[in-house]
Amino acid sequence: MIALIRGELVQLGDDHVVVDTGGVGYEVFCHLRTIATLHTSRDAEVTLHVHTSVSADAIRLYGFVTNDELRLFRLLIGVERIGPKAALGILGRAELPTLVRAIAEGDIALVATVPGIGRKTAERVILELRDKVGSLEPPGTHHPAATGENEAVAAAIAGLVGLGFRETEARNAVAAIAAGGDGHDVADLVGAALRRLDTAGVGR
Repeated sequence: MIALIRGELVQLGDDHVVVDTGGVGYEVFCHLRTIATLHTSRDAEVTLHVHTSVSADAIRLYGFVTNDELRLFRLLIGVERIGPKAALGILGRAELPTLVRAIAEGDIALVATVPGIGRKTAERVILELRDKVGSLEPPGTHHPAATGENEAVAAAIAGLVGLGFRETEARNAVAAIAAGGDGHDVADLVGAALRRLDTAGVGR
């Protein structure tokens, strides 16, 4: 398995580069920010951290300037319905610290702006990875402490899941109620969310 490529950058495409290592040109797929970064490195030596994907019809290489980007890429492709192309799209959307912070803090909107990734898929990315990206954050990173409101929302979602609703449905219903901003306790949130789910015809 190829884990790292170092050589002369001889070609840049829209979604890939070609690196000449010992007279062999390797096609390496990259996200747009990597290609933009390498644009000034034509005919110079570059180093890319590589994920090797082996399928029945091809061997594809995906390259990243840093090892942390490679690690996030591997986390992303481990999420259901996120393939290498979608993962590259997410990584190309923002700088790594911004992406990691968005995932850790549940910023669905940023992930959902990637073409081909809807809100439900973005929610799945957040749900599966928010507790796994801590090692990619700079030392000393702190997230805002949960307020009483946030704790009530989390407890209401957990309560609905315990009643048999899917987490995505529970989260959407509670978020819609909490968006009213009137200040709800857990019982109020659960009751209102149940009514909303029943009205929408969502079953358990």
